[in-house]
Amino acid sequence: MFEQNTKQELTPRQKEILSLLRKGLTNAEICRTLGISANTVKVHLANIYKILEVTNRIEAVSTQEEPNVDIDDIKKDLIIVFNKENDLTATPKAHELYLAVVESFHQYHIFRIIDIPEKGLVPGFIISVSSSRDNEDTLFVSIRQGASNELLWTTSIKVNDEDIILLAQKATMLLFRSLVLATAKMRFNRNSPIPYWWYASMYCNVKLENRHKESFEISKKMLSPLASNDYYNEQVVYILSMAYYIAFLENWGDRQENSALLGELARKAMFNAPYSIYSKMIMAFYNTTIGNKAEAIAYLKQTIEETPLFITARVDLIQIYLLTGEEDKALKLIEECERLIPETANKASVYHARSLILFLQGKYDECKNQANQVLLYTPNAMAVRLIMIACCNKTGELEESAKQIKKLYEYHSSFCRNDLEQLLMGVPPQKKEFIMNSVQNVFRDNTVLT
Repeated sequence: MFEQNTKQELTPRQKEILSLLRKGLTNAEICRTLGISANTVKVHLANIYKILEVTNRIEAVSTQEEPNVDIDDIKKDLIIVFNKENDLTATPKAHELYLAVVESFHQYHIFRIIDIPEKGLVPGFIISVSSSRDNEDTLFVSIRQGASNELLWTTSIKVNDEDIILLAQKATMLLFRSLVLATAKMRFNRNSPIPYWWYASMYCNVKLENRHKESFEISKKMLSPLASNDYYNEQVVYILSMAYYIAFLENWGDRQENSALLGELARKAMFNAPYSIYSKMIMAFYNTTIGNKAEAIAYLKQTIEETPLFITARVDLIQIYLLTGEEDKALKLIEECERLIPETANKASVYHARSLILFLQGKYDECKNQANQVLLYTPNAMAVRLIMIACCNKTGELEESAKQIKKLYEYHSSFCRNDLEQLLMGVPPQKKEFIMNSVQNVFRDNTVLT
Protein backbone atom coordinates (compact mmCIF):
# COMPACT_ATOMS: atom_id res chain seq x y z
CA MET A 1 0.00 0.00 0.00
CA PHE A 2 1.05 3.59 -0.69
CA GLU A 3 0.84 4.39 3.02
CA GLN A 4 3.58 1.91 3.82
CA ASN A 5 6.11 3.44 1.42
CA THR A 6 7.02 6.42 3.59
CA LYS A 7 10.67 7.35 3.94
CA GLN A 8 12.71 5.12 6.26
CA GLU A 9 14.73 6.79 9.02
CA LEU A 10 18.42 6.23 9.74
CA THR A 11 19.07 4.45 13.03
CA PRO A 12 21.20 6.22 15.69
CA ARG A 13 24.18 3.99 14.75
CA GLN A 14 23.74 4.77 11.04
CA LYS A 15 23.59 8.51 11.83
CA GLU A 16 26.80 8.10 13.84
CA ILE A 17 28.55 6.41 10.92
CA LEU A 18 27.29 9.03 8.46
CA SER A 19 28.61 11.76 10.76
CA LEU A 20 32.05 10.11 10.73
CA LEU A 21 31.90 9.83 6.94
CA ARG A 22 31.26 13.57 6.75
CA LYS A 23 34.39 14.10 8.84
CA GLY A 24 36.39 12.18 6.24
CA LEU A 25 37.09 8.96 8.18
CA THR A 26 37.86 5.79 6.25
CA ASN A 27 36.13 2.45 6.89
CA ALA A 28 39.09 1.26 8.96
CA GLU A 29 39.05 4.45 11.06
CA ILE A 30 35.29 4.06 11.63
CA CYS A 31 35.93 0.48 12.82
CA ARG A 32 38.49 1.67 15.37
CA THR A 33 36.42 4.67 16.49
CA LEU A 34 33.24 2.70 17.10
CA GLY A 35 34.83 -0.63 18.02
CA ILE A 36 32.95 -2.60 15.36
CA SER A 37 34.07 -4.99 12.63
CA ALA A 38 34.76 -4.08 9.01
CA ASN A 39 31.87 -6.28 7.89
CA THR A 40 29.47 -4.46 10.24
CA VAL A 41 30.56 -1.11 8.79
CA LYS A 42 29.94 -2.42 5.25
CA VAL A 43 26.45 -3.60 6.16
CA HIS A 44 25.62 -0.25 7.78
CA LEU A 45 26.95 1.66 4.76
CA ALA A 46 24.85 -0.43 2.37
CA ASN A 47 21.74 0.33 4.41
CA ILE A 48 22.64 4.04 4.65
CA TYR A 49 23.00 4.25 0.85
CA LYS A 50 19.65 2.52 0.40
CA ILE A 51 17.81 4.81 2.84
CA LEU A 52 19.41 7.98 1.45
CA GLU A 53 18.80 6.74 -2.12
CA VAL A 54 22.45 7.16 -3.13
CA THR A 55 25.03 4.77 -4.58
CA ASN A 56 28.32 5.69 -2.89
CA ARG A 57 29.94 7.46 0.07
CA ILE A 58 30.54 10.70 -1.83
CA GLU A 59 26.83 11.05 -2.56
CA ALA A 60 25.97 10.05 1.02
CA VAL A 61 28.25 12.74 2.47
CA SER A 62 26.71 15.37 0.19
CA THR A 63 23.14 14.71 1.40
CA GLN A 64 21.74 17.40 3.64
CA GLU A 65 21.66 17.10 7.38
CA GLU A 66 18.61 18.21 9.40
CA PRO A 67 17.89 21.64 7.92
CA ASN A 68 18.06 24.84 9.94
CA VAL A 69 14.97 26.55 8.67
CA ASP A 70 14.85 30.33 8.59
CA ILE A 71 11.87 32.64 8.90
CA ASP A 72 11.56 33.06 5.13
CA ASP A 73 10.75 29.37 4.66
CA ILE A 74 8.05 29.43 7.35
CA LYS A 75 6.47 32.40 5.57
CA LYS A 76 6.68 30.72 2.16
CA ASP A 77 3.37 29.79 0.51
CA LEU A 78 2.75 26.32 -0.82
CA ILE A 79 1.58 27.09 -4.34
CA ILE A 80 -0.63 24.64 -6.20
CA VAL A 81 -1.47 25.23 -9.84
CA PHE A 82 -4.53 23.66 -11.44
CA ASN A 83 -3.55 23.15 -15.06
CA LYS A 84 -6.24 22.50 -17.67
CA GLU A 85 -4.55 20.45 -20.40
CA ASN A 86 -7.40 20.98 -22.85
CA ASP A 87 -10.60 22.97 -23.21
CA LEU A 88 -12.91 21.44 -20.62
CA THR A 89 -15.90 23.48 -21.78
CA ALA A 90 -16.23 21.02 -24.66
CA THR A 91 -17.12 18.36 -22.05
CA PRO A 92 -19.66 20.05 -19.73
CA LYS A 93 -19.92 17.27 -17.12
CA ALA A 94 -16.14 17.04 -16.63
CA HIS A 95 -15.89 20.83 -16.60
CA GLU A 96 -18.56 21.15 -13.89
CA LEU A 97 -16.73 18.58 -11.75
CA TYR A 98 -13.41 20.41 -12.21
CA LEU A 99 -14.89 23.73 -11.04
CA ALA A 100 -16.43 22.03 -8.00
CA VAL A 101 -13.11 20.35 -7.10
CA VAL A 102 -11.21 23.66 -7.22
CA GLU A 103 -13.86 25.25 -5.00
CA SER A 104 -13.67 22.32 -2.53
CA PHE A 105 -9.87 22.50 -2.44
CA HIS A 106 -10.06 26.04 -1.09
CA GLN A 107 -11.77 24.67 2.04
CA TYR A 108 -8.46 23.37 3.39
CA HIS A 109 -7.18 26.95 3.82
CA ILE A 110 -3.56 25.80 3.43
CA PHE A 111 -2.53 26.43 -0.15
CA ARG A 112 -2.17 29.36 -2.48
CA ILE A 113 -4.25 27.99 -5.36
CA ILE A 114 -3.81 29.27 -8.90
CA ASP A 115 -5.94 28.06 -11.81
CA ILE A 116 -4.16 30.10 -14.48
CA PRO A 117 -0.37 29.38 -14.57
CA GLU A 118 1.74 32.52 -14.18
CA LYS A 119 4.89 33.04 -16.22
CA GLY A 120 8.05 32.30 -14.24
CA LEU A 121 6.12 30.81 -11.32
CA VAL A 122 7.35 27.42 -10.08
CA PRO A 123 4.62 25.83 -7.95
CA GLY A 124 5.07 23.15 -5.33
CA PHE A 125 2.61 20.89 -7.08
CA ILE A 126 0.73 20.89 -10.36
CA ILE A 127 -2.70 19.27 -10.53
CA SER A 128 -3.38 18.63 -14.20
CA VAL A 129 -6.89 17.93 -15.46
CA SER A 130 -8.16 16.92 -18.86
CA SER A 131 -11.10 15.33 -20.62
CA SER A 132 -11.83 13.83 -24.01
CA ARG A 133 -14.85 13.81 -26.31
CA ASP A 134 -14.73 10.01 -26.26
CA ASN A 135 -15.17 10.09 -22.46
CA GLU A 136 -16.98 13.38 -21.93
CA ASP A 137 -18.31 12.29 -18.53
CA THR A 138 -14.80 11.51 -17.19
CA LEU A 139 -12.26 13.89 -15.66
CA PHE A 140 -8.63 12.74 -15.83
CA VAL A 141 -6.50 14.03 -12.94
CA SER A 142 -2.78 13.82 -12.17
CA ILE A 143 -0.45 15.35 -9.57
CA ARG A 144 3.08 16.35 -10.51
CA GLN A 145 5.90 17.86 -8.51
CA GLY A 146 6.24 21.46 -9.63
CA ALA A 147 10.01 21.75 -10.01
CA SER A 148 10.75 18.38 -11.64
CA ASN A 149 7.37 17.66 -13.27
CA GLU A 150 7.66 14.16 -11.76
CA LEU A 151 4.36 12.27 -11.87
CA LEU A 152 3.24 11.50 -8.31
CA TRP A 153 -0.31 10.23 -8.74
CA THR A 154 -3.00 9.87 -11.38
CA THR A 155 -6.61 8.75 -11.61
CA SER A 156 -9.83 9.23 -13.56
CA ILE A 157 -13.13 10.30 -12.04
CA LYS A 158 -16.37 9.38 -13.77
CA VAL A 159 -19.28 11.78 -13.45
CA ASN A 160 -22.36 9.66 -12.75
CA ASP A 161 -25.78 10.37 -11.32
CA GLU A 162 -24.21 11.25 -7.96
CA ASP A 163 -24.56 14.80 -6.67
CA ILE A 164 -21.75 16.83 -8.27
CA ILE A 165 -20.83 18.57 -4.99
CA LEU A 166 -20.57 15.24 -3.15
CA LEU A 167 -18.49 13.78 -5.97
CA ALA A 168 -16.19 16.83 -5.89
CA GLN A 169 -15.74 16.48 -2.12
CA LYS A 170 -14.76 12.81 -2.52
CA ALA A 171 -12.33 13.70 -5.31
CA THR A 172 -10.82 16.52 -3.24
CA MET A 173 -10.30 14.25 -0.22
CA LEU A 174 -8.52 11.79 -2.50
CA LEU A 175 -6.36 14.53 -4.01
CA PHE A 176 -5.43 15.92 -0.60
CA ARG A 177 -4.59 12.47 0.76
CA SER A 178 -2.40 11.79 -2.29
CA LEU A 179 -0.55 15.09 -1.76
CA VAL A 180 0.07 14.19 1.88
CA LEU A 181 1.41 10.72 1.06
CA ALA A 182 3.53 11.96 -1.85
CA THR A 183 5.09 14.62 0.40
CA ALA A 184 5.83 12.07 3.13
CA LYS A 185 7.94 10.08 0.64
CA MET A 186 10.08 13.04 -0.39
CA ARG A 187 13.47 14.12 0.89
CA PHE A 188 13.61 17.81 1.71
CA ASN A 189 15.48 20.00 -0.76
CA ARG A 190 16.15 23.59 0.27
CA ASN A 191 15.89 24.73 -3.35
CA SER A 192 12.49 23.12 -3.83
CA PRO A 193 9.38 25.30 -4.17
CA ILE A 194 7.80 23.00 -1.57
CA PRO A 195 8.40 24.75 1.79
CA TYR A 196 9.94 22.87 4.70
CA TRP A 197 6.93 23.54 6.96
CA TRP A 198 4.71 21.55 4.58
CA TYR A 199 7.25 18.75 4.18
CA ALA A 200 7.80 18.46 7.95
CA SER A 201 4.09 18.69 8.82
CA MET A 202 2.97 16.04 6.34
CA TYR A 203 5.87 13.72 7.12
CA CYS A 204 4.88 13.83 10.80
CA ASN A 205 1.20 13.51 9.91
CA VAL A 206 1.77 10.18 8.18
CA LYS A 207 4.24 9.01 10.84
CA LEU A 208 1.65 9.59 13.56
CA GLU A 209 -0.84 7.32 11.79
CA ASN A 210 1.37 4.36 12.70
CA ARG A 211 0.79 5.02 16.43
CA HIS A 212 4.46 4.52 17.37
CA LYS A 213 5.91 6.52 20.25
CA GLU A 214 8.91 7.21 18.00
CA SER A 215 6.57 9.21 15.73
CA PHE A 216 5.74 11.51 18.66
CA GLU A 217 9.43 12.16 19.35
CA ILE A 218 10.08 12.82 15.66
CA SER A 219 7.14 15.24 15.51
CA LYS A 220 8.37 17.19 18.53
CA LYS A 221 11.89 17.38 17.11
CA MET A 222 10.80 18.53 13.65
CA LEU A 223 7.87 20.78 14.48
CA SER A 224 8.59 22.37 17.87
CA PRO A 225 11.27 24.76 16.49
CA LEU A 226 8.84 25.86 13.77
CA ALA A 227 5.91 26.23 16.17
CA SER A 228 7.93 28.33 18.61
CA ASN A 229 8.91 30.83 15.91
CA ASP A 230 7.51 34.36 16.15
CA TYR A 231 5.83 33.88 12.77
CA TYR A 232 2.71 31.75 13.26
CA ASN A 233 2.24 28.81 10.89
CA GLU A 234 -1.10 27.20 11.69
CA GLN A 235 -0.46 23.91 9.87
CA VAL A 236 2.70 23.31 11.91
CA VAL A 237 0.91 24.13 15.18
CA TYR A 238 -2.05 21.93 14.21
CA ILE A 239 0.04 18.83 13.44
CA LEU A 240 2.17 19.33 16.57
CA SER A 241 -1.04 19.65 18.61
CA MET A 242 -2.34 16.46 17.04
CA ALA A 243 0.91 14.75 18.07
CA TYR A 244 0.38 15.78 21.71
CA TYR A 245 -3.27 14.70 21.51
CA ILE A 246 -2.36 11.25 20.17
CA ALA A 247 0.38 11.00 22.81
CA PHE A 248 -2.29 11.67 25.45
CA LEU A 249 -4.60 9.00 24.01
CA GLU A 250 -1.81 6.44 23.55
CA ASN A 251 -0.23 7.08 26.97
CA TRP A 252 3.14 8.24 25.62
CA GLY A 253 4.89 10.01 28.48
CA ASP A 254 3.24 12.08 31.20
CA ARG A 255 -0.42 12.64 30.33
CA GLN A 256 -0.79 15.81 32.41
CA GLU A 257 2.33 17.31 30.86
CA ASN A 258 1.15 16.47 27.32
CA SER A 259 -2.25 18.01 28.08
CA ALA A 260 -0.61 21.16 29.51
CA LEU A 261 1.65 21.57 26.46
CA LEU A 262 -1.36 21.03 24.21
CA GLY A 263 -3.10 23.78 26.19
CA GLU A 264 -0.22 26.17 25.43
CA LEU A 265 -0.55 25.41 21.72
CA ALA A 266 -4.33 25.93 21.95
CA ARG A 267 -3.81 29.37 23.51
CA LYS A 268 -1.32 30.26 20.80
CA ALA A 269 -3.71 29.10 18.08
CA MET A 270 -6.68 31.06 19.43
CA PHE A 271 -4.55 34.19 19.87
CA ASN A 272 -3.19 34.09 16.31
CA ALA A 273 -6.11 32.60 14.35
CA PRO A 274 -9.28 32.39 16.49
CA TYR A 275 -11.62 31.69 13.54
CA SER A 276 -9.44 29.09 11.82
CA ILE A 277 -10.76 25.53 11.46
CA TYR A 278 -7.35 24.29 12.63
CA SER A 279 -7.55 26.39 15.80
CA LYS A 280 -10.99 24.91 16.49
CA MET A 281 -9.59 21.41 16.03
CA ILE A 282 -6.77 22.17 18.48
CA MET A 283 -9.33 23.44 21.00
CA ALA A 284 -11.29 20.21 20.52
CA PHE A 285 -8.13 18.17 21.17
CA TYR A 286 -7.37 20.12 24.34
CA ASN A 287 -10.90 20.03 25.74
CA THR A 288 -10.99 16.26 25.23
CA THR A 289 -7.80 15.83 27.29
CA ILE A 290 -9.25 17.80 30.22
CA GLY A 291 -12.55 15.92 30.14
CA ASN A 292 -14.60 18.79 28.71
CA LYS A 293 -16.19 16.67 26.01
CA ALA A 294 -19.24 18.93 25.52
CA GLU A 295 -16.95 21.82 24.55
CA ALA A 296 -14.94 19.49 22.29
CA ILE A 297 -18.15 18.41 20.52
CA ALA A 298 -19.08 22.06 19.90
CA TYR A 299 -15.71 22.83 18.27
CA LEU A 300 -15.80 19.65 16.15
CA LYS A 301 -19.33 20.39 14.90
CA GLN A 302 -18.28 23.92 13.93
CA THR A 303 -15.29 22.53 12.03
CA ILE A 304 -17.36 19.97 10.09
CA GLU A 305 -20.00 22.59 9.25
CA GLU A 306 -17.33 24.90 7.82
CA THR A 307 -15.21 22.17 6.20
CA PRO A 308 -17.09 18.93 5.43
CA LEU A 309 -13.84 17.47 4.05
CA PHE A 310 -12.14 17.37 7.48
CA ILE A 311 -11.88 13.61 8.14
CA THR A 312 -10.11 13.95 11.50
CA ALA A 313 -12.93 16.12 12.86
CA ARG A 314 -15.53 13.55 11.84
CA VAL A 315 -13.66 10.61 13.38
CA ASP A 316 -12.99 12.43 16.66
CA LEU A 317 -16.63 13.48 16.92
CA ILE A 318 -17.78 9.88 16.40
CA GLN A 319 -15.54 8.66 19.20
CA ILE A 320 -16.71 11.33 21.64
CA TYR A 321 -20.38 10.67 20.81
CA LEU A 322 -19.82 7.00 21.60
CA LEU A 323 -18.17 7.72 24.93
CA THR A 324 -20.86 10.18 25.99
CA GLY A 325 -23.70 7.76 25.26
CA GLU A 326 -24.91 9.35 22.02
CA GLU A 327 -24.71 6.16 19.92
CA ASP A 328 -27.45 7.24 17.49
CA LYS A 329 -25.50 10.37 16.53
CA ALA A 330 -22.30 8.33 16.25
CA LEU A 331 -23.97 5.76 13.96
CA LYS A 332 -25.40 8.49 11.76
CA LEU A 333 -21.96 10.10 11.46
CA ILE A 334 -20.29 6.75 10.67
CA GLU A 335 -22.81 6.13 7.87
CA GLU A 336 -22.11 9.63 6.56
CA CYS A 337 -18.35 8.97 6.63
CA GLU A 338 -18.76 5.70 4.75
CA ARG A 339 -20.81 7.50 2.11
CA LEU A 340 -18.51 10.50 1.84
CA ILE A 341 -14.93 9.34 2.45
CA PRO A 342 -13.21 7.44 -0.40
CA GLU A 343 -11.71 4.07 0.56
CA THR A 344 -8.14 5.28 -0.06
CA ALA A 345 -8.52 8.66 1.66
CA ASN A 346 -7.59 7.54 5.19
CA LYS A 347 -10.94 5.82 5.68
CA ALA A 348 -9.18 3.35 7.97
CA SER A 349 -9.43 5.89 10.78
CA VAL A 350 -13.22 5.38 10.77
CA TYR A 351 -12.68 1.70 11.62
CA HIS A 352 -11.34 2.64 15.06
CA ALA A 353 -14.69 4.20 15.90
CA ARG A 354 -16.67 1.36 14.34
CA SER A 355 -14.90 -1.21 16.53
CA LEU A 356 -15.97 0.72 19.65
CA ILE A 357 -19.59 1.00 18.57
CA LEU A 358 -19.76 -2.72 17.77
CA PHE A 359 -18.49 -3.44 21.28
CA LEU A 360 -21.05 -1.12 22.89
CA GLN A 361 -23.78 -2.80 20.82
CA GLY A 362 -22.73 -6.22 22.13
CA LYS A 363 -21.68 -7.45 18.66
CA TYR A 364 -18.47 -8.93 20.02
CA ASP A 365 -17.51 -11.23 17.13
CA GLU A 366 -17.96 -8.45 14.57
CA CYS A 367 -16.06 -6.14 16.87
CA LYS A 368 -13.11 -8.55 17.11
CA ASN A 369 -12.94 -8.83 13.31
CA GLN A 370 -12.95 -5.05 12.95
CA ALA A 371 -10.37 -4.56 15.71
CA ASN A 372 -8.14 -7.23 14.17
CA GLN A 373 -8.10 -5.30 10.88
CA VAL A 374 -7.00 -2.15 12.70
CA LEU A 375 -4.35 -3.91 14.80
CA LEU A 376 -2.90 -5.58 11.73
CA TYR A 377 -1.70 -2.16 10.50
CA THR A 378 -1.43 -0.28 13.80
CA PRO A 379 -0.54 -2.81 16.52
CA ASN A 380 0.30 0.08 18.87
CA ALA A 381 -3.29 1.39 18.91
CA MET A 382 -3.98 1.22 22.64
CA ALA A 383 -7.72 1.91 22.58
CA VAL A 384 -8.40 -0.72 19.92
CA ARG A 385 -6.25 -3.27 21.79
CA LEU A 386 -8.35 -2.62 24.91
CA ILE A 387 -11.54 -3.11 22.89
CA MET A 388 -10.19 -6.43 21.62
CA ILE A 389 -9.42 -7.53 25.20
CA ALA A 390 -12.90 -6.51 26.34
CA CYS A 391 -14.50 -8.51 23.52
CA CYS A 392 -12.47 -11.60 24.39
CA ASN A 393 -13.53 -11.25 28.03
CA LYS A 394 -17.19 -10.97 27.03
CA THR A 395 -17.02 -14.08 24.82
CA GLY A 396 -15.11 -16.09 27.42
CA GLU A 397 -11.92 -16.38 25.33
CA LEU A 398 -9.63 -15.88 28.31
CA GLU A 399 -6.51 -17.37 26.70
CA GLU A 400 -6.83 -14.97 23.77
CA SER A 401 -7.52 -12.15 26.23
CA ALA A 402 -4.28 -12.97 28.05
CA LYS A 403 -2.35 -12.89 24.75
CA GLN A 404 -3.83 -9.50 23.91
CA ILE A 405 -2.97 -8.17 27.38
CA LYS A 406 0.62 -9.31 26.88
CA LYS A 407 0.68 -7.42 23.56
CA LEU A 408 -0.77 -4.33 25.23
CA TYR A 409 2.05 -4.21 27.77
CA GLU A 410 4.67 -4.86 25.09
CA TYR A 411 3.65 -1.58 23.47
CA HIS A 412 2.53 0.29 26.60
CA SER A 413 4.63 -1.06 29.46
CA SER A 414 3.56 1.62 31.97
CA PHE A 415 -0.19 1.35 31.30
CA CYS A 416 -2.29 1.45 34.48
CA ARG A 417 -5.86 1.94 35.71
CA ASN A 418 -5.41 5.70 36.07
CA ASP A 419 -4.52 6.00 32.37
CA LEU A 420 -7.86 4.54 31.33
CA GLU A 421 -9.75 6.61 33.91
CA GLN A 422 -8.18 9.79 32.51
CA LEU A 423 -9.13 8.70 29.00
CA LEU A 424 -12.74 8.24 30.14
CA MET A 425 -13.06 11.64 31.83
CA GLY A 426 -16.44 13.15 30.98
CA VAL A 427 -17.99 9.76 30.14
CA PRO A 428 -21.32 9.04 31.93
CA PRO A 429 -20.69 7.01 35.14
CA GLN A 430 -22.69 3.94 34.03
CA LYS A 431 -20.87 3.68 30.71
CA LYS A 432 -17.51 4.31 32.36
CA GLU A 433 -18.15 1.52 34.87
CA PHE A 434 -19.19 -0.86 32.07
CA ILE A 435 -15.99 -0.18 30.10
CA MET A 436 -13.72 -0.38 33.15
CA ASN A 437 -15.25 -3.66 34.32
CA SER A 438 -14.93 -5.14 30.82
CA VAL A 439 -11.13 -4.91 31.02
CA GLN A 440 -10.54 -5.64 34.70
CA ASN A 441 -8.01 -8.39 33.97
CA VAL A 442 -5.77 -5.84 32.22
CA PHE A 443 -4.84 -4.17 35.47
CA ARG A 444 -2.08 -5.95 37.29
CA ASP A 445 -3.58 -5.32 40.71
CA ASN A 446 -6.87 -6.96 39.58
CA THR A 447 -8.89 -4.69 41.88
CA VAL A 448 -12.61 -5.06 41.11
CA LEU A 449 -14.69 -1.90 40.83
CA THR A 450 -17.75 -1.62 43.02
